Amino acid sequence: MKLADLDSKKVLPLLDSLTAAIEEILLAGLTAASQATHKTLGVSFQEASRMRLLRLGATLRVANEEIGRFTRNDAEFSKQRLSFFLGRAWLLSRGLATAVRNTDSALFERLMHTPVSQPLKQTRVITLGVTKKHVKDSFCGFDFRLRTLDDTPQLPRGQSLVWSCVFPLKPGNEIPPEGFLHLPQKQKFKPHLFLEGKIVEITSAMFALDDHGGGRLTMGEKTSVTAAKTYSDWPQHFAWDPSRAQQHLQQYRPGPFDLEIDLQEELMLDVWQFAEDSWQPATRKTQQLVPIVSHQTLFQLSYSDSPEGVSVKSALKKLHAKKDRPPLFGLMHYAACQLMVQPLTLLEGEKPRYLTISDKDVDRKALLAALKF
Repeated sequence: MKLADLDSKKVLPLLDSLTAAIEEILLAGLTAASQATHKTLGVSFQEASRMRLLRLGATLRVANEEIGRFTRNDAEFSKQRLSFFLGRAWLLSRGLATAVRNTDSALFERLMHTPVSQPLKQTRVITLGVTKKHVKDSFCGFDFRLRTLDDTPQLPRGQSLVWSCVFPLKPGNEIPPEGFLHLPQKQKFKPHLFLEGKIVEITSAMFALDDHGGGRLTMGEKTSVTAAKTYSDWPQHFAWDPSRAQQHLQQYRPGPFDLEIDLQEELMLDVWQFAEDSWQPATRKTQQLVPIVSHQTLFQLSYSDSPEGVSVKSALKKLHAKKDRPPLFGLMHYAACQLMVQPLTLLEGEKPRYLTISDKDVDRKALLAALKF
C-alpha cells in the first residue's frame, strides 16, 4: 500500500485517537482507563484493518487479546506482551501520523513494512506444515506452510509460501478450530484440501516476497484452487541448510518493532533424539519445553500448554516412548539464548503427519449450527 492511496482525512483522526487512548492506558493503567478508551482500541483494530494498515491492525489485535485476558483474569495474561504491543502500537500510530502529515512516503512504507504484491498466474504447491492459533470466543486462524513444485517466471521450484485463513468465533462456540477448515471459501474450495497430502493447483493469485527469501500467498475472487494427484516425493523436502539461518542472523539489525519470531526459520531435522530419558516438559511462561538433540545441537521443542497445544503434546509424548524418530519439520526462533522449535510435522512413512491438527472427527451438524449467528 502506498501513501498516495490513503485518505488522510479519515486516517489521521483514527491515528490521533488511537495514540491518545494508548497514552491514557499507559498513564492511568488498565483498571483506571475508561471503558471508552478500551472501546477505542477495539474499534481502531477494525478500522486499521479495513484501511489496510495491516501491521498496525495486527499489533492492535494482540494488544486487545491481552487486555481481554486481563479483564477475564486469565492465567495466560502477560504483562510483558501487553507492554510490548501497546508500545509498538503507539510508535506505529505516531509514526504513521507523522508520515501522513509530512507526506513522507519513505517513512510510511518503512513503517508499513509490507512487501509489494505481484500477480501469480499459476503454481502447484504442497503443504509441509500448519500453524494454528485459537483465541477463545474471538477467532481461530491457520497458516499453511507451502512449497512450490515448478519453476515459473514468477517463482522458482522450492519457494516457501504461506497462505493464511482466519475464522471469527461466536461467543460460547465449542466447535474445534479444525472444524472450520471444512467450510468453503469464497473461491469455492475448502481449506482442508491443503491437508490431504495432495498437490494443490492454484491460479490467478497474488504473492509477496519478504527480505529473507520467504513469501506470502493471497487469493482474490478470481483465484482457483483445486486438488490434483497425491504427492509422494516428500523426503526431498525434509532437508535443512543451517548456513541460510546463519546468514539471516548476520544480516539482521534489531529495531523497536522486533519480535522474537522475526528471526523465524523453517527447520527440518532429519535425525534427532529426545535429550532426556523421562517425559518431563519444562514450563516457560505459557509454553511447554521439551529438549531434543540433532547433530550435536540442542533445541527446545515448544508448544502451548493451552488447548491449542493438546494435539502436539499427545504426539510428542507417544513418540518419546518409541525408538524411531521420523524427520521433523517446524519453525525455529531464538529466545533466552536457546534454539526454540515449534514442531509442525513428522514425516511418517511416505506422507506427512500434521501435529497441530487434531485427528478427532468434526461434528458437521454442530458446525453448521454454530454458523447461524
